[in-house]
This record gives sequence, C-alpha cells and structure tokens, in this order.
Amino acid sequence: MIEETLQTNIKQSITNLLKLAEISCWNKISSNLTFILSDYNEFTNTNFHLEKKSRNVINKKKSPQEFEKIIEILKKEYSDLYDISLYVFKAKKEETIIEIQYYRKSNLDKDFFETVRHNPPMLHSKISLPVYVKNKEKFDINWEHRRRFSHIWKTFIYTLKNRKIIE
Repeated sequence: MIEETLQTNIKQSITNLLKLAEISCWNKISSNLTFILSDYNEFTNTNFHLEKKSRNVINKKKSPQEFEKIIEILKKEYSDLYDISLYVFKAKKEETIIEIQYYRKSNLDKDFFETVRHNPPMLHSKISLPVYVKNKEKFDINWEHRRRFSHIWKTFIYTLKNRKIIE
C-alpha cells in the first residue's frame, strides 16, 4: 500500500471488516460509520486482559470523527506507519464506530526497524472474539462493552471446561 492508495485501501478494508462482522455477529451493523484513531502505544500493558480494559476506557473518551479527518492524520504519519488495524469498536443501531489502530515504525527495536524502514504499512481488518466462541457460532459484536449475563455465563463455563483440561 502506497500513500496515494491509502484512502482506497482503507475503504476496501472497511468493507471487508463490515462483511466479516455481518458473517460473525448477530447484531445489525449500521452503515452510518464514524471513526476513532488510536496509537497502539496508548494501550500497552503486559497483561492482555488489562490492556483490553484500558483500550475500552481510553477509546470511550474519544470523539468519533469523519473518515476524511482520519485519513488526513494517517497521511501525515504515513512514513512512520508499520501496521494499521481496523476493528469494529462499537455497533449501535444508528451508528457503527470503527477503530483505526496504528503501530509506528519508530516504536520497533533498532535492528527490526532497519529491515522494515522502507516497507509500506500493513493493513488488517479484525474482530475481537469472545473466548468461548466456537467455529461459526455468531456472537454479540459489542461483547467487550456489555456485561450481559449470557456473556458472563458462557465465559464462566468456558473457564471451567478449560481449567479441567489444563490441570
């Protein structure tokens, strides 16, 4: 992906992300899209679960923006972008908020930085899966925000089953 095709490539990735969400989740996904931008280093934590929680807390405080504004910021940072990942942050009936998370080349260790310095950024579309989801089972796209009984129960059962396997 070169700087000139950044906007087009991200639009295509958004389309792919929304298709993935429709296939994987039972929620209705609104076509009214807004965006939040995140630097991966905002959330770095050694504990995966704490990182997810801090990501949600930080992102909830952000004001969603229009696509053009986000692209403008990414183009300014293009030369330092190593990886761009798109997530459905939250899906509501009237709007879908997409998080565009980036990782900077300048955050890489020196040796690896030298090998990727001239590489264009990678682009990914991802959906966070609850731990208990199996195969093609559909789930709530907003599971990280809602603490519904069904989610808590399924996580509890999954933990019990896996504890027996691990022990």
